[in-house]
Amino acid sequence: MAQKLNRREAVTLLGGWAAMGFTLQAGGPAGAARGAASYAVSEADLFAALDDTANPALGPACAAWKAGNAAKARKALADYLRTRTSVPWEVLPRVADRSQVRWSRDAAERARRGEVTVVAIPHTFPGGRIDWHFDATGGASGLPQNNEWIWQLNRMAWWGDLVRAYQATGDETWAATWVAQMRDWVAQCPPPEKVQNVPKSTWRTIECGIRMLGIWPQAYHAFLLSPSFTEDDLVTYVRTMVAHARYLSAFPSTGNWLTMEMNGLYNVACLFPELKEAAGWRKQAADALYKEQTTQFLPDGAQIELTPGYHNVALDNILGLYKRARTVGREGELPADYAARMEKAFDFNLYLMTPDRSLPRFNDSWPYGVVSRMQRDGVPLFPKREDYRWIATDGKQGKPPAQTSVAFDYAGYYVMRDGWGRDACMGVLDAGPLGYGHYHQDKLNVVVWAYGREVLFDGGGGSYERSPYRSFATDTFGHNCVLVDGKPQRRSTKDLKTRVSDAPIEAHWKSTPEWDYAEGTYRDGYGTETDRIATHTRRLLFLKPTASTPALWIVADTLTPGDAAEHTYQARWHLLTTKTQTDTTGMTPLTQDEGQPNLCLVPLHTVGLQVRSASAQTEPELLGWNVRKDMDPQYVPATTVLHTRTGTGVQRFLTVLVPLRAGESNPVVGVERISPTEAVVTLRSGKGVRVKTSDVPGSAGLSVQITG
Repeated sequence: MAQKLNRREAVTLLGGWAAMGFTLQAGGPAGAARGAASYAVSEADLFAALDDTANPALGPACAAWKAGNAAKARKALADYLRTRTSVPWEVLPRVADRSQVRWSRDAAERARRGEVTVVAIPHTFPGGRIDWHFDATGGASGLPQNNEWIWQLNRMAWWGDLVRAYQATGDETWAATWVAQMRDWVAQCPPPEKVQNVPKSTWRTIECGIRMLGIWPQAYHAFLLSPSFTEDDLVTYVRTMVAHARYLSAFPSTGNWLTMEMNGLYNVACLFPELKEAAGWRKQAADALYKEQTTQFLPDGAQIELTPGYHNVALDNILGLYKRARTVGREGELPADYAARMEKAFDFNLYLMTPDRSLPRFNDSWPYGVVSRMQRDGVPLFPKREDYRWIATDGKQGKPPAQTSVAFDYAGYYVMRDGWGRDACMGVLDAGPLGYGHYHQDKLNVVVWAYGREVLFDGGGGSYERSPYRSFATDTFGHNCVLVDGKPQRRSTKDLKTRVSDAPIEAHWKSTPEWDYAEGTYRDGYGTETDRIATHTRRLLFLKPTASTPALWIVADTLTPGDAAEHTYQARWHLLTTKTQTDTTGMTPLTQDEGQPNLCLVPLHTVGLQVRSASAQTEPELLGWNVRKDMDPQYVPATTVLHTRTGTGVQRFLTVLVPLRAGESNPVVGVERISPTEAVVTLRSGKGVRVKTSDVPGSAGLSVQITG
């Protein structure tokens, strides 16, 4: 079926971020009215922005400013903000019981000393004074360049440690530390004259949104009554918040970035409703995120970036606006169905959930806790969903989901499982498009969990650095896919219409109580977008376990070349272990982690097949690595198994993936090749599994018959 994206008008691609699929559009409600240099907010700008007509309590501050008494105006505004009770927040300036605040003195001391860890890379700033433009990566550091270090430094994650330390103790040390760092940031990082979504920027719009939706409002409330937070500091803080709001209003982007930007904008508008622009900002943000619920989320519930981690970033921020509205008593300003329309997004989390209660790390993703997601939002927002409650309570309440295996026809994820327990077997075929952003070249990738444990993995791409490991982990080389003549997949990244589908994708799916079946085809380039050397059809059949047959995944790969020349095809399998052995034939690798479930890879067509394994290899190419996102260590040895064959005409791989319980040996005792498209697997129980496949794409051509 045709793949196209008619959900959004075309916008200009944003410089260096085009590769991630992010776009930028100018012209929020306030954007067109202000000159380019107006994002820096002076004291005059701030007092002019206060609506003392609607809020007479601001009269003394505004009158003092108009009379030319700036010191009196600052004091009056600070007194007003410190005594008002009209804006409730989850962090309060008055802590009822300090003993109930959980905090870490060690973490707070590190923050005081300027010891920070950003994207798992630590750095200590001399004298505790933070240089907000410093980059700890690249150059003399010996680390690969990672633009995220500066960007995420400017998210001030460690301020939360100072907030909690002050709430727990009332010790001005922590307040003074925060004030000094806030002052330094304001001094070092004036607002730019135009949008700055570029490397080394401290005003990237995503960071602006993150600051405003989280730690800046929290710090404001925590330190509001501190004598270290002077009236001059308070006014400086508010000016900076207004600058952020105007900047975010003027330069909204798209994708998950937009959800953070608008959530941040909404927070500022709720924190300071006394501003003349606040109502307009709230409306802009709420309207934008209400629209994004159908622009950014597909009919099957998946977010358009097809990245489970960022699916939840977008969901968090859309709901964050809703929860903020409820906290400050503005829920009535939102559409009545604002939260209800996100139910499908929760279904996506539910049905894609892995046995260990996380999500597959497709595209640029990371481990994600589905149980806490359901506890935090799923059950409160949808109390009638008994399946959400079942997940949230680990089966103690509610009912398990009615389905086990599910097709996401727009995202292209085909989920196969034999149950909902933590010891279940589960596999997923990713036959979908690239996705709007954070995409990998990995169509027809397969991942597998054996009796609750991830065994055939996708690492998620690692950190956003410039390194061979990042390239390996985001390209076909680092996925459970097939290379052609040593070349990786090269789907076009230029056209949004090919990256996200507004119709069910071209694939086949069927689920029965006994088996699940999915089929997808890759028809694009290898090496380059235009070099369409071959067509790859992958069929995945999950034979669910019975009393006499074990769980089995059967993977049938058909490679059809576009010419009569000889080609080399290599199927790669990435195992989450370094402990493997092969059988006496040298053809069947088996993971060997004692006391844990394992996986056996059984090739059924071994004539002309070369099999080898590699762990922690760096030359002549990377093989056998699990590249993790923002973790230490980031590069963890694993195992890559390579199945390689060369020939003319149609070539095939037929592979059985056998999940094994802890301590269980391989139940496959024999394999008989009947023809290039048919084989019989003999099990220790005496049963036979007859596997037959077809070379014709689209024929749903993989069948299994149990004999004996």
